[in-house]
Amino acid sequence: IDIKPASYVQRIILDRLHGTYTLSILREFCYLLKLVGPYFVCALFINISFRYYLQNRKLILTVRNEKLGIFLVGFAGLLSPLPTYLAVPLALSLVSAGLPFSAAVTFIVASPLMNPGIFYLTLTQLGLAMAAARLISAYTLALGAGFISRLIKMQFKKEAVHCPKKIIDNKRSFRIEVYRSFIFLGRYFIAAIFIGACVKTLIPEEVISSVLGGSANTGLLVAIALGVPLYSCGGAAIPLIQVLGEMGMNPGAALAFFISGPSTKLETIYTFHALLGSKALALFLCFILIGSFAF
Repeated sequence: IDIKPASYVQRIILDRLHGTYTLSILREFCYLLKLVGPYFVCALFINISFRYYLQNRKLILTVRNEKLGIFLVGFAGLLSPLPTYLAVPLALSLVSAGLPFSAAVTFIVASPLMNPGIFYLTLTQLGLAMAAARLISAYTLALGAGFISRLIKMQFKKEAVHCPKKIIDNKRSFRIEVYRSFIFLGRYFIAAIFIGACVKTLIPEEVISSVLGGSANTGLLVAIALGVPLYSCGGAAIPLIQVLGEMGMNPGAALAFFISGPSTKLETIYTFHALLGSKALALFLCFILIGSFAF
């Protein structure tokens, strides 16, 4: 993007920054913001609309066929725009309403991995292949977690079954909710774009290609490890992966990043430990990390 100075001061600043990494990072930042920003806003609108829809529905379920319940609730988890700290207590509260615990586990695993907003943003920025891969891997891992919990008859803390906080405060208008969500998620989005701009400017493409490219298993392990500190939220992670993909990152490594990232966030780990216990947390992390490598 050509940065056109609107004032004498801006012209002086651009002259001083000419030929520097700072100006290159600024140009790349503006380019990524213009490229991804509108889609990020659309994805945010989609997620908030789904939250309003869920808020006005009473989620009371009675499932007689446990296997069928796992498949159906796994699909519901893909449509859920809820963060982990709401998805886990909501799923556990539905156990009291007749939902099998294995189906609740399916919902808990699926919800942070995929939602309509994430699918839309992935589709528009990374293409149909990556969007489909994220969708299929999220659903498959959720089903696997549900059937494993059914097989080993996993239990949970009885005191964890309670009604979660409201998904949306009905006293706030849709416009206010969009504004609050934009402020909250926007900072992660801006940070991810800035990191992507720095990576593309400062790191040679051959380094990214050698570390994260090809089909080497080490590239997958590096991508999984990167997902732990760099993944903030589903939409915000996409600009960074978009930059790394242009620099030679293997699509498989990108998928591993998308799977491991939301599962190793601090809020996910804390919620699992608090409501499901340390054994369930350890099993969940092992299952997700192995699954991200396999996919």
